[in-house]
Amino acid sequence: MDFHPNRRTILSGFGLTGVWAGSLMLGGCTPIDDSDVLRVVPYADLQSIDPVVTTIGIVQRHSILTHDFLFGRDRDQNPQPQMVDTWSVSDDGLLWRFHLRDGLAFHDGSPVTAGDVVASLKRWGARDAYGRQIFAITRTFEAIDARTVLWQLDRPYGLMLHALSKTGGPVPAIMPARLAQTPATTPLHEVMGSGPYRFVAEEWIPGSKVVYRRNDAYIPRAESPNGMAGGKIARVGTIEWLNIRDPQSAVLALASGEIDFVENPAPEFLPMLAREGLRIERTDPLGTQGMLRMNHLHPPFDDPRARQALFYLVNQADFLQAMFGNPDITEICHSFFGCGSPLSTQAGVPPGIGHDREKAKALMAAAGYDGRPIVILHPTDIQFMNIATLVLGEALKSIGMTVDLQAMDFGAMSSRRTNRAAPENGGWHIGLTYWPGNDIADPVGNIPLQANGDQAWPGWPDDPVLQAMIDRFPYVQSPKQRQSLADQIQIRAYQSVPYVPIGQWHVPVAYSPRLSGVLSVPGTTVFWNIEKGPRVY
Repeated sequence: MDFHPNRRTILSGFGLTGVWAGSLMLGGCTPIDDSDVLRVVPYADLQSIDPVVTTIGIVQRHSILTHDFLFGRDRDQNPQPQMVDTWSVSDDGLLWRFHLRDGLAFHDGSPVTAGDVVASLKRWGARDAYGRQIFAITRTFEAIDARTVLWQLDRPYGLMLHALSKTGGPVPAIMPARLAQTPATTPLHEVMGSGPYRFVAEEWIPGSKVVYRRNDAYIPRAESPNGMAGGKIARVGTIEWLNIRDPQSAVLALASGEIDFVENPAPEFLPMLAREGLRIERTDPLGTQGMLRMNHLHPPFDDPRARQALFYLVNQADFLQAMFGNPDITEICHSFFGCGSPLSTQAGVPPGIGHDREKAKALMAAAGYDGRPIVILHPTDIQFMNIATLVLGEALKSIGMTVDLQAMDFGAMSSRRTNRAAPENGGWHIGLTYWPGNDIADPVGNIPLQANGDQAWPGWPDDPVLQAMIDRFPYVQSPKQRQSLADQIQIRAYQSVPYVPIGQWHVPVAYSPRLSGVLSVPGTTVFWNIEKGPRVY
């Protein structure tokens, strides 16, 4: 593969050429040691800092660095205590007691108290699917002393620790009560956590750079790091997130040593990076599910027949080939719970899915499609989503639909999709997005599957039958019964169509051979435990 760009032109906009030149020489001959700074190109730009009001994954990655959680899941998805020292649940499953470990403190030096935990989880519970379920059956939830929380339920909830250890969607990050008292619909503009890294607000340049510095007061757990569980050891003093959206610029910067880690490298550049000695590693075993999200409030997708039409139109193989061009990292998957997850199922998958354009056209006509332009939110800054949107546009045109692609970056799309107005008045018809396989692997955690109308994720599906089945899931006891209910939920989802899966992928991360300690964490990327060795000249 030949590359002929001017590296200095490409990288100077991010302040990297100076970093690179300065790292080579100081005072004419002395190399600068940059081993205490980890430079990362994350998959998206950070435009929000509130871990509760948004479901955007980059915000959760930010919060995982800056905040801590009562529990964290290990590599096998088993919840393990994190901020909690000891905990217990009564034999009848109704009374939970959590006692915080010693030495927890926020970044301003104030101690983390049980009152902060109660306030934080109440705010989280107002937005999260698990949280809403738990608080709907909560009798009392209180701090009984400075380090102990007592949670009394009206009925047992089988996913309590699963909920408190989640890493996607609104996350149960612990923050000071003064911030947690902010309504869950009002975004926070201050970051105050107790995690291993501090957010440096004065060095944040939206659209360009985010800076984190080690929280020297943080006391990691004694256990070895294991997924989101165990000790969170901040081995580098500074982490910089650099918003390099051009895929070629990012891989060139990685290959030349200006940056250390690319979270989402473009697949076409992976062979070149491997030849250059960069490490290519799949750190998320469940991968990612792509999806089309339709706006259920407005024609034609207020009619389930129009939504069902997309099942017959969307050929996952076409999307995945265009998006990635590498069958080794993609997978055709029609399960709403992802392939490879414990609940993965083929129940309800209709014959002819992805291969019947005539049926798609007939269903769209039956739904009353009248030729109006279909407004598609088109994120152009993430290359594979840009391509997927173009593929969708052509597919819709092939069955006689009029398409209006409205270009924007992913952050702007995330804001735009909350607009419930008619598409011709600033709303939308379809948006493409993707969710970590870990987050969609069960009916409650799968936020796009929720069908509770105004409380649902943007798109606002409203199907009381589907939602009732989802709400029953935490109370089913045996694995066999859970799988049976998951099958029924998927059958209903193929009738109601909250969204349309477009395939599953497993894009690896790429990083410098100077790095060690990169962890495998389902559903997210973490940057603690990473150590950066000296540069070799």
